[in-house]
Amino acid sequence: MLQSREYSKVARNLETHLAPAFADVSVEVGEDIHYRGTNVVVTSPTFEGWLPEQRFHHVVRAIPPEFYEKFLRRGIVWFELAPGEDAQSYMRMPRSEDVAGDSDTIADMLRRAKFTERLIATLGPHPGDASPVDFKTARRVLREVGWSADDVRRACLFFILHGAYADTQVLTEVVPRLMQPGIAG
Repeated sequence: MLQSREYSKVARNLETHLAPAFADVSVEVGEDIHYRGTNVVVTSPTFEGWLPEQRFHHVVRAIPPEFYEKFLRRGIVWFELAPGEDAQSYMRMPRSEDVAGDSDTIADMLRRAKFTERLIATLGPHPGDASPVDFKTARRVLREVGWSADDVRRACLFFILHGAYADTQVLTEVVPRLMQPGIAG
């Protein structure tokens, strides 16, 4: 468990680990910053438009596992904020569990929109160009077929629910499920 005497050292080390992956990143570690207990607050403009679970997923993967295990594994409340974003807004953001009960409906909507075919066509002969960090192409495809901002967000939460945190994972984790008739993602 992280001790208070280690807060500033851990914050500096986290910034060092996260800087290559997140623009203008800053880290604050302390007690009761936004929520009871030890808080780690990571702020970066990279998080703008990302969902909370995407942010956490990418942050944790940018931290060396041994550092994470030693200092951050237990008893930490994480906040990954865009500049100017407040913790209350972040805590009210939707999570994948919010769409779990609608998984079948969202899968059907994606199929009816021919999402798989459109995503693959949009990426063309270069599926390796799919984003490894966000849902840029998936969002664009869904907006182009006329989905509302709320429906696009729900689809992204559906992707997260099924193990995808970026376009590359949508291709590997979600698309194969959507291509099988009768399987609800």
